[in-house]
Amino acid sequence: MIAMLTDKISGPLGELLKEKEIIARCELLLRIYDIVRSADLNEQEKMELSGTVGEMIAPGIFAALMGEGPFFNLPKLDTYTQMNGRIFHFLHTRRYSRQDFASASSRFLRSLPELKAILAQCLTDRMKQFMSEAGYTLAGEGRGEMTFTAERRRAKAFVVTSVRNLDIDRYNPEPGTDCIILLPSGESVEPFIQFFREKGQAAEEKGLQIWICNLEKGTVDPFIGYTTDLDIYNQFSNPRLAEMVRSNWRRKGE
Repeated sequence: MIAMLTDKISGPLGELLKEKEIIARCELLLRIYDIVRSADLNEQEKMELSGTVGEMIAPGIFAALMGEGPFFNLPKLDTYTQMNGRIFHFLHTRRYSRQDFASASSRFLRSLPELKAILAQCLTDRMKQFMSEAGYTLAGEGRGEMTFTAERRRAKAFVVTSVRNLDIDRYNPEPGTDCIILLPSGESVEPFIQFFREKGQAAEEKGLQIWICNLEKGTVDPFIGYTTDLDIYNQFSNPRLAEMVRSNWRRKGE
C-alpha cells in the first residue's frame, strides 16, 4: 500500500520539485492539494496516508516538506527567501544565482491563472467537506454557488480567491438562508484589516458570513458575521475569531 501511495503522491511531488527547484510557498501548497485530489484516493488509502501525515492529508504533506517530519524520500524545503512580497522555498543543494531566482519569480507569475483555478477548487472542496461534517447536504451547485440544506436550515455558499476581489454588493442574502463566502488566508494580514475597516460593518449589516480557510492547516474560521448554527460553530478551529477581529481591528473612536 505504501508503495502504491508513493506512486500516486510522492512521484508527482518529486517531479514537481525537480522541475521547480525554487518554488513559491503558495504554489507548492496548491500543487500538493492538486496532486492529492488527482490521486483520487480511496478510503483505505486515505487512512493509510493519514497515519503518516495526519488527518488533513495535503496540509500534512506540506508540513512534512517544510521540515516538520519525513514524507517518503522527498527533500525538505525549509530554506526560503522573499521576492516581491512572496515567500519562495528552495533546496539547499547548490548556489542559486540572481537570475535563477528572477526566473522562478517569472514562472510563478505566468502560472497565476492556473493556480487561481486550483485555489478555487481547493476552497470549493473544503467548503463541501466542512458543511458535510456540520450535518449539511449539498443540494445544488452551479455558477460558482453551492446550496446546502440541513434539518430546518439552508445555506448558500460562495468561494472568492482573494479578499481583494471580494465585492459584497454582489451578494444579497435570501430570508431564511445563510449566505456564506469563503476566502483563503494570505501571507499578509494587511488586506484583511483594510477590508474589515472599509467593508466589515456593511457586510455584517447585509447578513453576510465571511469565513477564512487556512489551507496550510486545513482550518476554517469566521472572519465577519456570526452563525447561529451550533453544528457549524463547533466545526470552526477558532470560533471566536470574528469576535476578536471586531475587538482588535476597529479604528480608534468607532
